[in-house]
Amino acid sequence: RGHRKGLHSSAASNNIKYSRLASHNFETLHMQKLLIPLIYSLSMGWNDTWNDILQGGSKRWKVDDVEKKALALNHITEHASTSTDAAKEQSLNIFCPLVGDDMFVHHAWSQGHSVTAADLVPAALQAMRDQFSDGEWKSTQHADKTVWTHDSGRVVLYETDILVKRPELEAKFDAIYDKDSFGALSLEMRKPFCERMASYLKDDGIVYSEVKLAPGKIGGPPFSVTKEDLMESFGSKPFAYVASLGKLYELPGSFPGMTQTGHILRRIVR
Repeated sequence: RGHRKGLHSSAASNNIKYSRLASHNFETLHMQKLLIPLIYSLSMGWNDTWNDILQGGSKRWKVDDVEKKALALNHITEHASTSTDAAKEQSLNIFCPLVGDDMFVHHAWSQGHSVTAADLVPAALQAMRDQFSDGEWKSTQHADKTVWTHDSGRVVLYETDILVKRPELEAKFDAIYDKDSFGALSLEMRKPFCERMASYLKDDGIVYSEVKLAPGKIGGPPFSVTKEDLMESFGSKPFAYVASLGKLYELPGSFPGMTQTGHILRRIVR
């Protein structure tokens, strides 16, 4: 009887585990099915957008001003230095999602930091690589990504969908630099994006988030984003809200009624 009871208990336990796993896998697959059309649409849209930008069209959200990138890096090092040992030595490992050709990557690298960045659009990352007059790039192609590595070893560019899980990036970064990515995403993509960012941060790592604020504005992109919007998607369990940086700088006339604001969040210890 005891033996049969043990077998029955073990089988029941395995059934519960299988049920939970199946449920989790179903939910994951269901979410992927929901997001794939959105990601494909986003990719096609951003390709068209970047073609226009690189051919001399409107710069949209782009801010090509190294002083503003230096301001962002100063905020990151100031807040990260209260936690990680790397920050105290002024050498951070920073992740930049949906980065385009943001000058922040080159600036942070020039200041001695290591940067990993990701974007869907090949032309944007080519423009990024063109900013590095010194050094060579090597590429490695995979089924769902192309990875470009600068020969300094301190810049890696992922040409890929940001929502795809990358085990090699788990708990790797001291900080995340996010300029306007959150505010550009459709509402249903926010939580999956934030979950991915949470998985890439080290314990006590920080998120530096630049977003646009326009009280009363409905719709987007760019969406008007508040502290409450950020915390609703990033979540109070994995993140603590650290600081509002207020207005960061003036926006061009193409964004009337909008203010560029900054926020700092910290990854709670797992």
